[in-house]
Amino acid sequence: MNYENPQRSSSQWWIWPLLPFAAVVGASIGAFLLTLLQWFGMKMQGGFSEDGWYFLYILPVISSAAFGWLYAYITLYLAPKGKVITASVMVTVLGVISAISLLFMWLNPHRELGEAVQASLGSIATMIAAIATIVTQKGDFE
Repeated sequence: MNYENPQRSSSQWWIWPLLPFAAVVGASIGAFLLTLLQWFGMKMQGGFSEDGWYFLYILPVISSAAFGWLYAYITLYLAPKGKVITASVMVTVLGVISAISLLFMWLNPHRELGEAVQASLGSIATMIAAIATIVTQKGDFE
């Protein structure tokens, strides 16, 4: 059986306050790099532009899903103990923040309908990817 060394887990108390920042920063950098890689790929082919439907509608959803996956995975990887519970709480907090921001976006009369729909699809993709990561990776981090 794999028992954690109590000395090892107690000496990593400093990870807890840094965990939310690490998850957000790491997931943001990863989603940005994926978007940048997709953009370079589109530019090298020459058939796509920044005004096209793929760049405006599909790529943000893919990047949002990558953000959700990385957010949950980083949380699972870095949590000193209670990894699945910690990731579940962090993903729940992310969902609440997403829901509140979507509420403000939908209620803002100065936003266009397309922006609100795109933000909603991105938030849904983020949450699906984050939850799927916890469910699929749960056995590896217990």
